[in-house]
Amino acid sequence: MRGQLSVVLVVVACLTLLACKKQPAPRETTNPLDHVDSSRAKPINFLHKTFTVKKFAQFPIEVPPHTVIPRVHGSFKSFVPRPGDDDLSDDSTDVGFLLMNADQFGDYSRGHGGGTALYTVESTHDHEVEFVLPPTQDQPQKYYVVFVNSPGGRAAKSVAADFSLSFGY
Repeated sequence: MRGQLSVVLVVVACLTLLACKKQPAPRETTNPLDHVDSSRAKPINFLHKTFTVKKFAQFPIEVPPHTVIPRVHGSFKSFVPRPGDDDLSDDSTDVGFLLMNADQFGDYSRGHGGGTALYTVESTHDHEVEFVLPPTQDQPQKYYVVFVNSPGGRAAKSVAADFSLSFGY
């Protein structure tokens, strides 16, 4: 009797151990093409200063490769400082604004511009800019923000500018 009880207890113990042994859940496989990259590139503040424009002043921007919606946005205000008084900011302090790709800027800086630019603002002393650039492929693309001293007024004008390059809407 004791032998049968021992055998029954061993069989019950084995069955209990086998019943408690859970199989791990199968690993879920994902297709990398189904994965959406939710990381968002931070804006690049490429121009945040006050500077003097005699003839023109240029500031380069480089858009990284594989950028779908690069966007240049910002504002500027031109003025003539007057010590002991408020800065003068009127039609006599106007400047022009150009946004150009590398080829257009090369032509412009050599005096062969012919007025081509991606975005142009005629003479103004206070303006906001919002412009979506073309998407980039495998290579970064260089652009230039250019401020041009407008005829008339002072020979040198100051410009306070704040511009960023953002990615997406």
